[in-house]
Amino acid sequence: MKFFLTLTTVFSLLSSVVSAGVLTGTYKTEPNDEGAYLQVKFGACSNDKKLTCGTIKASYKKNGSKNKNSKVVGENIVWDMVDEGNGKYGGGKIWDPSDPKDDGSKKIYKSKMELKGNILSVSGCILWICKAQNWNKVN
Repeated sequence: MKFFLTLTTVFSLLSSVVSAGVLTGTYKTEPNDEGAYLQVKFGACSNDKKLTCGTIKASYKKNGSKNKNSKVVGENIVWDMVDEGNGKYGGGKIWDPSDPKDDGSKKIYKSKMELKGNILSVSGCILWICKAQNWNKVN
């Protein structure tokens, strides 16, 4: 009986460790200055299944129609996020597609996220300059 209880405890601990870690779902970003927004789909990173990555699933115009000319769809916007427990993720990177560097290359920030209900608070910092948004879960 002790063996069975020990085995059950070990399996339940392992299943919680395996299921924890990767954020899943699709979230809507806050609109940019032009009113456009993105939908970001989260799941396991292809290079490390224990980390969370977010890929731009769709781009929308201010009026809610899909931006079929968007060049960012399919690109990673968040990557290498580590589950820190209690809905918090850190240690990853985020790219702001609306804010390129002067030379046109991507401006990449150190990132952290926190999930509270259906709201994902996302922030990114370069040195002391930080930006933050709240993204709403859409599915």
